[in-house]
Amino acid sequence: MKYSVAARALLSKNKFYYAYDSVPNVRVRKRLATKVAIDANKIFASGTFKNVWQGDYTDGARKGELCVAKEFKSGSVFQSHYFEEELEIIRHSQAIIDSFAAAGVIRARILLNIPEVWVYDETGENILVEPMIENFEKFNSNTGWAPRTGDAWSEAMQALSHFSYHDSNQKFLLCDLQGGSYRDGYILTDPVVMSQTKTCGPTDLGPDGINSFFHRHRCGRFCNRKWLKPAMVKQARYAARRGTTMTLLPTRQSRMPLTSVRE
Repeated sequence: MKYSVAARALLSKNKFYYAYDSVPNVRVRKRLATKVAIDANKIFASGTFKNVWQGDYTDGARKGELCVAKEFKSGSVFQSHYFEEELEIIRHSQAIIDSFAAAGVIRARILLNIPEVWVYDETGENILVEPMIENFEKFNSNTGWAPRTGDAWSEAMQALSHFSYHDSNQKFLLCDLQGGSYRDGYILTDPVVMSQTKTCGPTDLGPDGINSFFHRHRCGRFCNRKWLKPAMVKQARYAARRGTTMTLLPTRQSRMPLTSVRE
């Protein structure tokens, strides 16, 4: 079965899209399409928060290209503001990637998939749609897991995470990096930003998460020895996981608490 999805201006595009062309190595992957068909016969992939469905653009400049639709596991979403926190994290991630490119740490280009909120024609349910990424792989997680391959492409992504902490004066850490590596660069999607104030969503593990990440981080050929690091801890607060770790499940404020229900 295929569901048809139509583009709809649920969020102002200009609110989340910025002029990145001032940095030549950085671009966003824009939608450039007005219609999508999603294959709902089977789940294409599954993450901590969302199920992913494969589809294709059926109208617009990307017609014929593959895409993915991401739906929250917690249930259907019919109001676009539920995505605002996630899109703000994407905006913050893009700013960090801009700075990394401007610093000239690596020559490869880095693209960041910018999801947009679309709506199912049949049900009115909101989803996130973005272009498909080929050669998908995980470069690190928000607990500091990383493949120990010695591969230059992986080490460049570890450097991006380390740089984000240094460049923000120890306030933020861009991690949980995943996407595809290509001949001349990367395309990333669904990154995590962790902060000292623990204000970047449920995957922001705060200072304990940042310390856990650096407890396992090993600088490679692209890290600068002068970049800042937190003081080393004897034991990481969070166990190393390849998947994304979150602090707690999002709550549904409109529902009564479980404590009020008779067992």
